[in-house]
Amino acid sequence: MSIRASYERHPDLGCEAVVFIDDESMACFQIQRDLTGGPRADEHCVTTGASAPVYGGVVEWRRVYDRFEFSLTPRAGRLFGDSVLSFEVSPVDDATVDDIAAHVDRLLR
Repeated sequence: MSIRASYERHPDLGCEAVVFIDDESMACFQIQRDLTGGPRADEHCVTTGASAPVYGGVVEWRRVYDRFEFSLTPRAGRLFGDSVLSFEVSPVDDATVDDIAAHVDRLLR
């Protein structure tokens, strides 16, 4: 299964995000972080795009070629239906898998 991936920066909302969308089911997994100076700029959160954020939802992640694997906290796992998310990434626009991975690394630090 290949998931579309993009990086978004929203100064008007005070956050940035890496957004993963499954074209078939329209399921969405987002990793967000407040921009520098924001109230929670020191921690990431995960959301479905429509759900309340779960702060600190990713315990660890790894990249195996174009496959991204995320280990989630129990609370985040309940939100997404599993404690491990694993999928192949297809970046949108002019982004590369390396670009998306760099954004994920930065947001999860």
